Amino acid sequence: MHKFFAKTQFLGKKVLFLSQCHSTNDMAADLLKEKPQIEGTTIITKNQTQGRGQRGNIWESEPGKNVTFSVILKPTTIPTQIQFQLHLITTLAIYQTLFPILGKELKIKWPNDIYYRDRKLGGILIENALKGSHIENSIVGIGINVNQSHFSNVHATSLSDITDTSHEVNDLIELILIELEKKYLELKGGKLKMLEAQYLRRLYQFEVMSMYEADGHIFQGKIIGINPNGLLQIQENEKLHEFAFKEVVYR
Repeated sequence: MHKFFAKTQFLGKKVLFLSQCHSTNDMAADLLKEKPQIEGTTIITKNQTQGRGQRGNIWESEPGKNVTFSVILKPTTIPTQIQFQLHLITTLAIYQTLFPILGKELKIKWPNDIYYRDRKLGGILIENALKGSHIENSIVGIGINVNQSHFSNVHATSLSDITDTSHEVNDLIELILIELEKKYLELKGGKLKMLEAQYLRRLYQFEVMSMYEADGHIFQGKIIGINPNGLLQIQENEKLHEFAFKEVVYR
C-alpha cells in the first residue's frame, strides 16, 4: 500500500498500485471479501489484462498507456432503485476532467461511456453490493484511452489521437479523483437536481432527432431525459419510450 497524494479529503488516500492485474474491479472485490476497506480506497494498474465493460464487454487497453483504476465507495444512503446516481456523478467527473483538454465535442453517452464526437474515449463499470434496500459498497471502475493509438474497434479513440500529444496518466487519475469526490459530496449534500441538469446538458444526442432500434423496430426520436431509475427516455412523436441498457441501439 502507498499514499497517493491527491488533493482530496478521502478518495485516493489509500492506494494499491499494481504493475498488472486481471481487473481492478475484481481486485477491489477481493479486498472487500478479505476485510472492510476505508472509503476511497483506490486500485490502480498499468496493465489490466481482462478489463470488463458493462454486461461482460471486453475493455481493450495497452499496458502503461491508459487510465485503468477502481475506487471503493460506501454510498449507504443511496437506495438500490436509484443506483444510476453513481453512474451520473462518475461520468460527470470524467467529463469535467477532460473538458479543458477536449472542449464541447466531448459528450457523455448513456449509460456509461465517454465519447468524443462519435467515437468512444472511455467508460465506467460500477458494481454494487446491496444490503437491504440500500447500497453497502460500490466499486467504481474507470477506463480512459489516453496514449493508445491502435484499436481493434474502429469506433474507439484516445486523448493522444485527438490532441496529437501524449498525456500523463497519473495526473489524469488524480484529477478524476478530485472531480469524483466533488460530485460525490454534492450528491450526498442533496444537490441531485443540479447534477441531473449538468448531466443532461452533456448527454450525447440529447434533444437531437436521431434513428434508434429497439426490439427490431427502427424509429426516429429524440432523447428527452433519464428517469429516476436511470432508464433512457426517448420521445417518438406522441409516444414516450423508456429503455434499460442494451434495450435500444443508436443507429
